[in-house]
Amino acid sequence: MRRFLPGAFGESLAAHGPWITTRDGWPMKANMGRDYSSQMLKMFGELEPVTKAFLLRHLGPHGVFLDVGANVGYFSLLLARSQPQARVFAFEPNPAIACHLAESIEHNALKDRLTLHSLAASDAAGTLSFIVDAENSGHSRLSGDGRAGAFDVEMIRLDDWLPTRLGDRSLHVVKIDVEGAELRVLRGMEKLITKHRPALVVEAYDEHLAEFGDSRASLRAWLTEAGYIELAYLDGNLHLVHRELL
Repeated sequence: MRRFLPGAFGESLAAHGPWITTRDGWPMKANMGRDYSSQMLKMFGELEPVTKAFLLRHLGPHGVFLDVGANVGYFSLLLARSQPQARVFAFEPNPAIACHLAESIEHNALKDRLTLHSLAASDAAGTLSFIVDAENSGHSRLSGDGRAGAFDVEMIRLDDWLPTRLGDRSLHVVKIDVEGAELRVLRGMEKLITKHRPALVVEAYDEHLAEFGDSRASLRAWLTEAGYIELAYLDGNLHLVHRELL
């Protein structure tokens, strides 16, 4: 589990920013405070180099990238900049973080290819409580127990929401990082997966998945049944491609 870096160095990173320059030389707005991803961006100017290379490799010039659980949007911004003719849909229901991504989109003049949606993807449409984690804002997540401080967010099934927005484009790659609800997202986009067979990066921590009654084993079993081959498990992420595209 990725946690806020402790001690004086962690606190200095928490206070640094919010605007940073990435390793590739473009600006973005990171999160202040206890956000592990923003800490890594402030230190290294990038996130998860293996995941970065995987996503860049699989998004073609006219394809679509779904960033489900975008956080401050490093991967959304990266892919939108790398493929001007592609389209990126970023989903981030936490308004305190989404506002940073909105500013980064505006600052980098990417509105023509990158859209931000304050929605939570799942296996059912409706509303569900969303809880912000005070210890690590990147671990904010859906929560069905109505705990104090939660607020309602709109949930959508990607099988219902995305097809009319795709046009004649193909879904090339999907990143899902939703703090335990990853299998719910996949179940809600089963038709899209069957039709487009996108490359996938899926976060898979047992301790997060258990909050939704799932596990890394059940997640892997679902993906195998859907025809996917796991290439790597790095940085807490499964990297997968469909067996028919190997």
